[in-house]
Amino acid sequence: MIIKKVLFKKNKSNFKNLANYILDENNSNAKILINYILDEKNEMEKVEAYNFSNCSFNTKEDNIAEILNTQKLNTTTKQDKTMHLVISFREDENPSIELMKKIEDEIAKALGMQNHQRLSVVHSNTNNLHMHIAINKIDPITCRVKNPYNDVKILQETAIKLERKYNLKKDNHMSNFQKQSKKYDHSYTLSFESWVKEKLDNKLKNIFKKEDLKFDEIVYLLGQHDLEFKERRNGFCISSKSEKLFCKASSINRNLSKQMLEKRFGKINLDTFINIKSNQKSSFNYEPTKKEQIHSNCWNVYRTLENEKKHKKQLELKNLEKEIQKIYKNKYTSKSQKREKVKEKRDFIYQKYKYKSYRDFLIDEILEDRGNEEIYLSLRRNKSNLDINENNLFSKNDKPKIFKDFDYITKEGFAVYKNDENKIIDKGNFLKISLQNNNRDFLLKTLEIAIDRFGKELDITGDFNFKKEILEVVNEYNLDVKFTDKNMEKINIINKQSKQDIKAKKYLKKIIEIKSNEILLNKKLKKDIREKSIKSLNRLKNKLENTGVSLFEGDFKMLDFDKKIISQIKTKKVDIKIDGLYVDDKNMSGISAMNEEVRLNFISEGKDKELEKFEKFLYLLQNTDKVKDIAVGFYENRKVDTKTYLEKYDMQISKINKQINAIELGSNFEIIKSYYNSLNVKINTKKTQEVLVLNSI
Repeated sequence: MIIKKVLFKKNKSNFKNLANYILDENNSNAKILINYILDEKNEMEKVEAYNFSNCSFNTKEDNIAEILNTQKLNTTTKQDKTMHLVISFREDENPSIELMKKIEDEIAKALGMQNHQRLSVVHSNTNNLHMHIAINKIDPITCRVKNPYNDVKILQETAIKLERKYNLKKDNHMSNFQKQSKKYDHSYTLSFESWVKEKLDNKLKNIFKKEDLKFDEIVYLLGQHDLEFKERRNGFCISSKSEKLFCKASSINRNLSKQMLEKRFGKINLDTFINIKSNQKSSFNYEPTKKEQIHSNCWNVYRTLENEKKHKKQLELKNLEKEIQKIYKNKYTSKSQKREKVKEKRDFIYQKYKYKSYRDFLIDEILEDRGNEEIYLSLRRNKSNLDINENNLFSKNDKPKIFKDFDYITKEGFAVYKNDENKIIDKGNFLKISLQNNNRDFLLKTLEIAIDRFGKELDITGDFNFKKEILEVVNEYNLDVKFTDKNMEKINIINKQSKQDIKAKKYLKKIIEIKSNEILLNKKLKKDIREKSIKSLNRLKNKLENTGVSLFEGDFKMLDFDKKIISQIKTKKVDIKIDGLYVDDKNMSGISAMNEEVRLNFISEGKDKELEKFEKFLYLLQNTDKVKDIAVGFYENRKVDTKTYLEKYDMQISKINKQINAIELGSNFEIIKSYYNSLNVKINTKKTQEVLVLNSI
């Protein structure tokens, strides 16, 4: 939390305005401040809430009038009669109105102005939720002006106490954006002072470390950049040799102040160092660099439009003079009516060609959907620093884009999307997510914006809960996205795989139902073969119900997947323990009996190729020692009721370690789905043919 005291800037160059300010005849400061913080010109769009304290009325107009009248009671002071404070909170903080009221009361008490009239207004037009407090410095009882001693220090100390008391995030009580903005002028080109600092800062730090440093060396260093020392009043300034540009020497480095230099080198006469020559490396140029060219182009467009407005305004005001003469010649209207009419016409022209700031111009271009890439880059020219401890989404593939459905654009050029207490802050190079509650719709919106802005590969920072919620939303809505975070991407792949596995199993169950119906309707099959086939399919169906159970090529053959399809199926080697039968004296009789049933099944079904392969297997089993064990599933897939044989021949099942090729269901989802669709087509075709036959009869 930052508490800032805002000072009114005194008018310059215009004597009338300066006189009005000093005399405070119209109490202009208070009026301007109240109109600003209540945002009445924009129908209070940025105002979240407002409150009057120590005022007597219910309407804001009456309370404002009361404050202004109280200020008029003091006729002696020439000071500002209004204190303007801004309390700003961190981006991801959204304190309640009740809490902000408590904070306001404690600040007023710390300043000793708890009994003074004041207006507090909460604004949401910037990246940080903030509150303006306008305090009447005129005591309503004594009518004396109150100026708290050391008020800035009091405000900073109060801010620290309030952070602790209300568990607010600690701040350094200095606005980084303000510091950064000083580097550039209003046209977003680098200022002379900033340019000098960039060129000399590190070099000066190194050169001042030398114990035998001479003043000539500093002059030589400045000369390399077309710079020189010049005396200005009681100190030194750094000036450009070729341009009328200068800046205070001590603002570049405190060791360059006249006092520090003379302390180190003795009395300095700059005229004696004029003839020192140096190899010039660079000089300050008003022309923007390639990096600044984009911003310069936008600035030129803006200036052209503003100059056109100014020219049109002057023409209309000139034409108005003729109308004014006609108005004043009218004998049937009073002087006050004439003045009012003239004022209305003049105000209309000024409002029509109202000055627009450069930032407002950029924002309006975006709002009216005229913004090209240059506009977006100009608005977001100052890149924000990413804090890895905060919840952020970003990528290298940044697109200069602002979405239409944002709630507002802050002064810093950040688009804000709100959903209840949650916020997405589009900072240009990354999205910052202020998550107060786990709203799935909000997180889905966040990911959709991130994917559109950055593509399908996202970087993510933040706490464990945020990452977990993001993964769950990606999984729930089946979003096609990858994460550069290796751990997150592993979980993402597993989630997607398991989801595809579930879908594949559903289609396999449907295929089993189709095959079961085919067998039941096939009257050519013998009863025992039909029963065996149904039992085998039911076993496979039960297998699909269990999680962690692998399927193999034999399972797909049972469902009549042809060789071409099976050859395309992706498999992976897995180490598993299967129910198997060792080929030994205890199990041999039962194995032989089951082999005979398999052989007879192939003959009765007319599967000659399958029979030929099986007979090769029998030869290896009976004449070599290559076959040491046989999986129980081998027989089950060939329609053998293994349970009956195990009991009849007292066979012993063992858990056998095997490394075999298991079918990846998720990876083969499209193949399984395609096979199911082909079966459906066959069924529908058959039904159509049957209908045609019936109709022909």
